[in-house]
Amino acid sequence: MILFTLLATIGKITHGNSDDEIELMKRIQARDEEAIEELYNLYNKLLFGMVISIVKKREEAEDVLQEIFVKIWNKADQFKPDRGNVYSWIVTLARNTAIDRIRSKGYKTQQKQSVSIHQPLFSLEGDKHDPMETTIFSDRAELVQKALDKIPEKQSKVIKIAYYRGMTQREISDHLDIPLGTVKTRTRQGMIKLKRILEEHISTDG
Repeated sequence: MILFTLLATIGKITHGNSDDEIELMKRIQARDEEAIEELYNLYNKLLFGMVISIVKKREEAEDVLQEIFVKIWNKADQFKPDRGNVYSWIVTLARNTAIDRIRSKGYKTQQKQSVSIHQPLFSLEGDKHDPMETTIFSDRAELVQKALDKIPEKQSKVIKIAYYRGMTQREISDHLDIPLGTVKTRTRQGMIKLKRILEEHISTDG
């Protein structure tokens, strides 16, 4: 997945490989219903902001959010702490679920239409979000946006298209009318630069 490395790196900023979160996942794997509620309280605002950035509609986002936590409950055994942190696993699952939703609703036929790729990478909607959660979320969004602004536009463009429209590299190639190899190269180079920028930020703040 194009953004997996980026999301994993971002995760270190506020979540990392938290022992508490790993313990929550172990409890969910043991079918502890209180644990899934705790995980929901920890992640629902963050995931809602990401999902609504993809599906665009609040009702859809709320429905997808519920589906995500059902999947977490049902697929908890697939999480392996030695293969990645909880944040990365959940965000990847959430993004895939949101992309599946817009494709299932017929959005795939609209992918070649012009849509803005200059909107914030994540967004929070509504007035019920905790101020501290909103601050943390906004800081992460701002960091990613600044990182994207620091890499060449051609590289950031393919990454944004992949994120917002859920396109494969082949679809991006067709959409931009450029060779598939060029898409892969721009994506790889862009992700390397993004990862370096984010890791530099993390090490500086740490």
